[in-house]
Amino acid sequence: MNSLLTVNLVNRNGQAKLLAAYQELRERLAEWLPAEVEYAEIKSRRSSTREKIEKGKSDAVNKLAWAIGAAADFQSAWGDSEVSDLAGAIFYHVVDWCDEIEEAPFPLPADLKRRDILEEISEASTDLHLMICEELSM
Repeated sequence: MNSLLTVNLVNRNGQAKLLAAYQELRERLAEWLPAEVEYAEIKSRRSSTREKIEKGKSDAVNKLAWAIGAAADFQSAWGDSEVSDLAGAIFYHVVDWCDEIEEAPFPLPADLKRRDILEEISEASTDLHLMICEELSM
């Protein structure tokens, strides 16, 4: 169970708004990242058809649109802060990886195919979670 959902949070200094922005960002990233990973996997298989590649791309782009909105809301809620900077760094690291996937030839080169974007952002994502818990005194 998500510990953030089990806490009695008092809305002092806009904490509820900050937590809601974080939860929305987490939810949208949890939808977008697997779609991007799936698109990369599809694009790495020689047996993938153009239709399957286009569907994977479309699914990923659709989920990215929602993630962009959540990231913007998060940045607006958290303002100029270390938390906001780290969330932005995570988001743009994934975006850079997505750009590499999109620009790469079909099938994906072996070095790009082997990258594990979820592992790459794992430690930073944990740090972000802990920073938010500390900022919200949780």
